[in-house]
Amino acid sequence: MGQPCDELAGIVRKADKALMARTDAQLRILKPLVAQLARDYGAHEREWMKLIDPRVLRRFRREIDSVGESLGKPMLATDGRSGAGLDRIRSVCAELLVGARLLGSGCTIEHEIETPSGKHVDFCARKGAAVLHVHVKRAPRPTLRDSEVTVPSAWRVLESIQRGLTVTLSVADGPSGNARAVALAEAHAFVEQASIGDEITLHDREGQHGARLRVIAPNAAGHIELVPDLSASFDEHVPRFQATLRKAFSQFMPRGENLIVVCGSAGGFEPFATALLGSQIERWDKRPRMGELIAYGRGGDGFWAGGIRNQSRLAAYWTLARASEPLLFLREPFAMPAASKAVSDRSKIACALAREVFA
Repeated sequence: MGQPCDELAGIVRKADKALMARTDAQLRILKPLVAQLARDYGAHEREWMKLIDPRVLRRFRREIDSVGESLGKPMLATDGRSGAGLDRIRSVCAELLVGARLLGSGCTIEHEIETPSGKHVDFCARKGAAVLHVHVKRAPRPTLRDSEVTVPSAWRVLESIQRGLTVTLSVADGPSGNARAVALAEAHAFVEQASIGDEITLHDREGQHGARLRVIAPNAAGHIELVPDLSASFDEHVPRFQATLRKAFSQFMPRGENLIVVCGSAGGFEPFATALLGSQIERWDKRPRMGELIAYGRGGDGFWAGGIRNQSRLAAYWTLARASEPLLFLREPFAMPAASKAVSDRSKIACALAREVFA
């Protein structure tokens, strides 16, 4: 009876160790970010008080101090509730990162503006004639892995294949030796003929997971590009990001220009882009680019697909890390269905402000 209990205890210890390792990796990213925010809000407090209600600015400072104290407690890395604690820190960082960007760009901002439906807009930013309603969301749970993952050098041989595709790779502890040679041969055969969205899981002789490859996008390099698989499960994260986008959309200010900013880990960019724009697919209804045999594009499963949600034209993804920069998506072609010229002009001015601040 003792052996199963010992095995279970070993599994629990291994899971706890993995959780602590992931938490420590996230702390190494979040601590410099919180320090950066503290410096920014401290250095610009007087000038920013002219652009935002001083009471709101003081509340932001208290929130920075609070999360800074949380990050300084050693219990955060070992507490079983650390996931919730880190989520709160990420949420605070996301909002204050966007707020600092707006204030640093000279925008006057209002915080938590109520919409006619009773929802709230995080920031209403104004600069000159431009008005922009900004909705800040943290990337959904479970969060993507932020640990430092690299592609093993032995697998780089796949990058000699002359196909312009980006392939994610996740490798377990094995295989090695002859088993790795067999796995590489299988991977080589797969990559030579795979299409966008195809994936393969390679197993060792005992049937255990050895490696996973997934073709995620075309690239301009002209050869296979291997990147670490930073997503715990890409297909599971895409619908979670879409749910986040839908929630932000439900909080839009009517007859205004709204920007959705989602802040998360570095590994969250691809799932976010897929959720927003649609899955990468081979488009047989379009002509390939010069010198290529296949035309690539986005499918109809994106948040912005077709003419749906045409009130949403601006979205951005921002990695929660020190000195990171947001990546802005602008929906094209710019169109204002049944809109007057005055409304169209206001929207164009607001889009220009979004590009100025977040591009």
